[in-house]
Amino acid sequence: MNEDAMTYLGKALDYIQEHSIKREQIDWQPLREEVYTLVASAQTTAETYPAIERVLELLGDRHSHFYTPQRRRLVEEGLVKQFGFRFVYPEGIVGIVWAGSPAEQAGIRVGDHIETLNGLPLQTFPYEQYRAMFVLRDAPTHMALTLKLADQGIVRTVQLEAAQYPARRPIQGQRLEQNIGYLDLPGSPDASPSEEGKAYAQTIQQLIREIDQAQTVGWIVDLRRNNGGGCWQMWTGVGPLLDEKEWVAFVSPWEQLTARYLSGRTYYDGSQASLDRLFEAFPLLQRTEKGVVICEVDDSYQLRQKEPLVAVLTSPLTASSGEFAALAFRGLPRSRSFGEPTQGVPTGNESKKLSDGALIALTTSLGVDRAGKPYDSPLVPDQQVKIDWTRLGIPDDPVLQEAVQWLQTEGGGL
Repeated sequence: MNEDAMTYLGKALDYIQEHSIKREQIDWQPLREEVYTLVASAQTTAETYPAIERVLELLGDRHSHFYTPQRRRLVEEGLVKQFGFRFVYPEGIVGIVWAGSPAEQAGIRVGDHIETLNGLPLQTFPYEQYRAMFVLRDAPTHMALTLKLADQGIVRTVQLEAAQYPARRPIQGQRLEQNIGYLDLPGSPDASPSEEGKAYAQTIQQLIREIDQAQTVGWIVDLRRNNGGGCWQMWTGVGPLLDEKEWVAFVSPWEQLTARYLSGRTYYDGSQASLDRLFEAFPLLQRTEKGVVICEVDDSYQLRQKEPLVAVLTSPLTASSGEFAALAFRGLPRSRSFGEPTQGVPTGNESKKLSDGALIALTTSLGVDRAGKPYDSPLVPDQQVKIDWTRLGIPDDPVLQEAVQWLQTEGGGL
């Protein structure tokens, strides 16, 4: 390995060893020896990438990942080609199909059951391949699958070719007949502060404003198809449903990081080292006496009734920042969760750009609920209810029915 490649790899490994949430559980000397051997002949920084990817895999946190410079640019510019659906792994039930995607055009529908993927029975399809293709957006060009159509029992074969499409489901909200506010929140834009993130939060608050024009028994926040993005814009959007107290949102072995929603703004505070890293990445953020403003909306809304009843719905597709959205309600005295356990990555990542433009997204903290309990595994709802994906969001949706019944019982009806 030449000197430039060795220096590059050494700095990447030093960063991972210093900041990983798993840093105290890893025997670093033999791990370093293993990965240096893996790329012993590397003459360029790119030839060290397999070593970095191997270290992130061996950490076992299920959330850290690595982007080459080319891959990072594609993701940041929205040019990644994908297939446009997400399913519950390993059960194979399709839970999300994006509009305009190859999956939608091929007739794949929510509730369909995938039986084989690229010729492999789904039960034998490796999780790391599933994660790379569907979670990390590193899909191959083509995919072949067989699936059983929802409620029909007909098996069909589908060939998909990856393409670009708008990978956003619309935010939806309505007032249910039972005088209950209902919000269906999809995954949000990227975690970094942006105008797109602000627009996401602004849309949610506008829906809350419209629904809350008459007295409301309580609220349902449906996160069952929220596959992540940025927790700050999610917290800001649902801010009117939260209290205004500071809570510990992230915790690591060496620090606690707090969040607080107040009057249309979500604030972040933590150690000086964490703040320095934040401002290194986003130098234009605003620092105030309450903390650093990560996301804010214009003309924020306040509920007619403070401290409302809130039912939170989750599924195995609720992931990452979607899980953080659920955690913001967990521990509030007038909140209860329904559905199935989440994907199990309620953990915080920090991004580190390397000298050649590659990027390490490293898990550096665990999510925390309002009672101070940290999580690094699926969030089990207070009331487990089997999801019928073919009835998602309609009146006979069993999870929705349980949530409505609880809200009516606790709220006394109107």
